[in-house]
Amino acid sequence: MKKITKYIIKETIGPFFAGILFFTFIFVIQLLPELIRLILNNGAPLIMSLEVFAYMLPFNIAITIPMSILMASIIGYGRLSSDNEIIVMRALGFPHMRIYMPIIILGIITFIFSLFFNNVIMSESNYRYRALISYMVNIKPSIAVGKLEFSDIPDMGLSIGSEYADDKSISNVIIYDKSEIKRVINAKYGIWKNNEANSSVVTLTLYDGIVQEMPGYGFATNDYTVFDSMDINIVRKVSTLSSHERGLREMPSWQILKKINTLKLNADKSVDEQINAMINNAYHNTETNTVDIISFSNEYVNTNSVQLNSIREKAIDESVPYFYYVEFHKFISIPAACLFMVLIGAPLGIVGKRSGKGFGFGISVIVVVIYYLLITAAELMAGGKKVPPIAAMWFPNIVLAMMGAFFMIRSFFSRGK
Repeated sequence: MKKITKYIIKETIGPFFAGILFFTFIFVIQLLPELIRLILNNGAPLIMSLEVFAYMLPFNIAITIPMSILMASIIGYGRLSSDNEIIVMRALGFPHMRIYMPIIILGIITFIFSLFFNNVIMSESNYRYRALISYMVNIKPSIAVGKLEFSDIPDMGLSIGSEYADDKSISNVIIYDKSEIKRVINAKYGIWKNNEANSSVVTLTLYDGIVQEMPGYGFATNDYTVFDSMDINIVRKVSTLSSHERGLREMPSWQILKKINTLKLNADKSVDEQINAMINNAYHNTETNTVDIISFSNEYVNTNSVQLNSIREKAIDESVPYFYYVEFHKFISIPAACLFMVLIGAPLGIVGKRSGKGFGFGISVIVVVIYYLLITAAELMAGGKKVPPIAAMWFPNIVLAMMGAFFMIRSFFSRGK
């Protein structure tokens, strides 16, 4: 690697790590109130709560990596341009691509690291986060009950919401019992009993409330029962941290692809069985058969090839849930944003040379906001199944690529500065 490449990368690597620390800190600040609530109000064990906090960090870091490489390219090239070093390079005959190549190399390195980080570290931390939260709720159900929100209690089919909740009491309680009974319970307040770690049965005693039965389709009846006190026993089935099945966001992209291929293979086998049944049925219902079953089968497949191919394609297509493809492409498309962020950042850094680091930071925030608005829109489109998953998940990167191409071409044809 030549000295100029090392020099430019050195100028951008500092702002890159500073960006990761800054943006991660911004996200972490928003997580602290929830952590404090878990420990002080809901009585969550301190060590486990800190573990939960640690497992939340990789998800936030994964988001900040594209943001940081953008800020690094803007600030790094902005500093080189403000000291007229870019002009000197051009005067010495350096082509534009030679000047931009170091940040492109850094973008490729960041993309590879982000791809590894999202697929290995973040997916594992997502799994451990959900498993640990579930484990904490199992050993102490009050942890799940938050203020002004509904929370599910595992194994019992209960959703509990309250105006206020801590590890001893809750007030203005609403409970939706989704078990076979199906009922809605309202109470003014409740008291937790035996709400200790590893208690086999935790009791929630409710006071001054009513119960409405919901016999069908989730509609409450006009009949209700008033009670002074009621005990709801929550039997704990404490599971181990490794007993939880992984969700799609808790496995790397190659495992998602493996699940997709397995579903397709099973669907293909199912179609083969269906076609064989159709052939056997047609063969035995034919009054005069002068050929053997193998010859009849070949002729049947050739004659009805269009219909059979249509059945196979439809079955395979419907065998894989839409969101499998969405999550698969998301694991790749977000790291790939690093490649396009540098194409935008470097030219903008040179253009804004007189505006200082504040300009670089401001532009970084604007571009990042645009990018994540595009991701949100893409996920909404994907959720509505209105566009193919690959188009939805790569749409933000396509917009970034177009912006990067515009700024790069503009810088190539700019004169002087």
